[in-house]
Amino acid sequence: MGEGGAVVCDSPELRRIVLSLRDWGRDCWCAPGHDDTCHKRYEQKFPLLPAGYDHKYVYSHLGYNLKITDMQAAVGLTQLSRLAEFGAARRRNFARLAKALAPLDGGALILPKATPRSDPSWFGFPITLAEGSDRRALLEHLNARRIGTRLLFAGNITRQPCFAGVEHRVAGSLAGTDAIMRRTFWVGTYPGLDEARVDFIAASILEWFSGR
Repeated sequence: MGEGGAVVCDSPELRRIVLSLRDWGRDCWCAPGHDDTCHKRYEQKFPLLPAGYDHKYVYSHLGYNLKITDMQAAVGLTQLSRLAEFGAARRRNFARLAKALAPLDGGALILPKATPRSDPSWFGFPITLAEGSDRRALLEHLNARRIGTRLLFAGNITRQPCFAGVEHRVAGSLAGTDAIMRRTFWVGTYPGLDEARVDFIAASILEWFSGR
């Protein structure tokens, strides 16, 4: 399949390096399903990244996206029969979040819209805050309520530490990716979320804005 394999080591330092290279060069060393192991998730500083940037989405090395693809293919084949079900659930969760947060759209928030004549199975619900909003405070508010959040991947990747010293060319100002890097995050549309959990996510976001 072109990917796969395993690395076994007896050094915690070497393990962290190998995991970083496996996972896109990510600097964070939290295990899957665990956040803020270092208790400094929003406190680490990097020269070109916005203050309070989520450490889970800092990339210190040029890494890879390595998976055990034979196993993934086997699981994926068994899940194909549920593809329509999963897609419908993601669209339903997306629509419920969009409806609940609509009063803030165009003001405090910029909400996502589907491209015309498309019917996406939404991977997540990306939200962009108005200029001057405190994204870190909102993320910490949501995380305290055990609502998972993530940034939109690497943002402006040329500002990531992994590009320091790497010769590259930039076309344009990258103003859009800089704005995403400073002001965008997302919450989940996982098919296993029921209406109560989706409503809790929306209510928690609305609650934060109601106090401002």
